[in-house]
Amino acid sequence: MIRHSGRASTARRQHLAGLLVGLAIFGGCAALVRQGLVPGERAVFVAINSLPDSLYVVIWPFMQYGVFLTIPVLSVIAAVLRRFRLAVAMAASGVGVYLLARVIKEVARRGRPDALIDPVQDRETFAAGSLGFPSGHAAVAAALTVVVTPHLRGRWRLLPAALLVIVCIGRMYVGAHTPLDLIGGAALGASAGLVANLLSGVSWMDAHRRRTRA
Repeated sequence: MIRHSGRASTARRQHLAGLLVGLAIFGGCAALVRQGLVPGERAVFVAINSLPDSLYVVIWPFMQYGVFLTIPVLSVIAAVLRRFRLAVAMAASGVGVYLLARVIKEVARRGRPDALIDPVQDRETFAAGSLGFPSGHAAVAAALTVVVTPHLRGRWRLLPAALLVIVCIGRMYVGAHTPLDLIGGAALGASAGLVANLLSGVSWMDAHRRRTRA
């Protein structure tokens, strides 16, 4: 009992430390967006945005990991598999951070890349005056990644993180977001996922031990 309590306390401290780091990164990004483009941001964006058009059909399916519809789809799958805590955590963190990102966009008022960088290869249609910071796709994908990963085993644990990276690359490729939009969105989403894990009692450490014993 004492050993289990000690592991739980260590796991909570790790989650809280991760949450503080995530919020600090998001706060730093939020402060930087008011200064316009940060050094190196234009170069990274242009390098990815200028990749060949033929890659679109390859990247597009993976970008759907960050859309709102993915949240209920994965939550229903988890519920069908009787992973009810996982289903609730995905739904709460995904929907919560999606709505929060929309509110923050209105506060930050940072435009899409075509308002900051010239030229931009737009591969999707964006509403006039739509906003970029933080990226909702990156926020949703990061929240789902943090919540889902402890429930996977072996090399499958790398899949959500890989999808998150592809989402971020893809959003620059289609001209939707700059690097700072994506870093801020991912940090916000990861923070939401860590809160969901804390509230649902899911520990990355304990989940890893269970997978190792299995």
